[in-house]
Amino acid sequence: MNSEKNILSFNLPYNQSSHYWLAVLNVNEYFSGDNSALYERMAEYGMQKIQDSDNVYCICLPNQWEENWKQCYQLIREYDVTGLVEVSLLPGDQQPALADFIYTRKSLAAIENIAQSLWLGRAMLGDAVICYMQPVMDRRNKIFGYESFARIETPEMPIRGDSIIEASRNLNAEYMLDRYLHLKAISTFVEGNLEGFLFINLISGFIHRPEKYLEGLADSARTHGMVAKHIALDFTHSEIPKDTSQLQSILSYCRSQGYLLSLDDISSPTIAGKILEVVKPDFVKLDIKLVREAGHYETQTIIRDLVKMAHKTGATVIAEGVETQEIHEVLLGADVDLFQGYLFSPPKAVVKTK
Repeated sequence: MNSEKNILSFNLPYNQSSHYWLAVLNVNEYFSGDNSALYERMAEYGMQKIQDSDNVYCICLPNQWEENWKQCYQLIREYDVTGLVEVSLLPGDQQPALADFIYTRKSLAAIENIAQSLWLGRAMLGDAVICYMQPVMDRRNKIFGYESFARIETPEMPIRGDSIIEASRNLNAEYMLDRYLHLKAISTFVEGNLEGFLFINLISGFIHRPEKYLEGLADSARTHGMVAKHIALDFTHSEIPKDTSQLQSILSYCRSQGYLLSLDDISSPTIAGKILEVVKPDFVKLDIKLVREAGHYETQTIIRDLVKMAHKTGATVIAEGVETQEIHEVLLGADVDLFQGYLFSPPKAVVKTK
């Protein structure tokens, strides 16, 4: 089956069922006095008390349930009990059992976050998430490769990658988003007839289960005829586990599959000294804050030290966030190898040529 169809057929949580059941739990348990007014309001809203329970009310909602949830949320806030009740949201045409509601209950804040993130699921199902590409330049101002950035086009401005990842966490859909973005990055790179290396940012699950994480990436690469040695997996040092034997096993697996490794957000020799010898990445990316402050003498000293440490392990050093010619000159003088930033080009949508 085509990889794109596999991605678009994912059962994204909170987006695909024809009906959802919303239950409010523990109302009666926490209220004192006469609760009849609240119960009447719940009944007016359409919520019914579940059989064999005095404090669980539920209602069946349509697929696009967030507007109904908004009304329910306002009702609960009106009675000033937001910290005293919990909510369950379950898919299905038939009313779930009381035990299912109890077992899956969440805070109001969690359901509100889900409701505010449904746009991502619909964008994925509508294949509306796209990948912008930003060039990575060498010391001769030639394109060395591209880094992929997720975006969703809107009439106002594109929704950026950090908002997309946060929404995926709210929806518990990080793994599905990973696979989707792997496909989009590779297809955009190949169909745009881009050359060089493709840098793909990894979400945190990679470092714990690389075999599963890279499965979709490998499928996408095969589908579009791209070889693994042209793909650099970009992960941050904060994802590195304390167990170095586990880390070495993970990295060995990635290299056995042919991928290059890029270590992101390196900001100090102390951090670098702890991990470079263990990771031995192919690329080291300087923290963007360092790059932006490269005009200061103290920062230049740090950058030179980091470059020497990286080169000693055989790594190529990339400076992200290069925005001025002055900073570029400083980085060239510090022996940085590759450069990325608005001085050369912002991330841009790619026109397909295939």
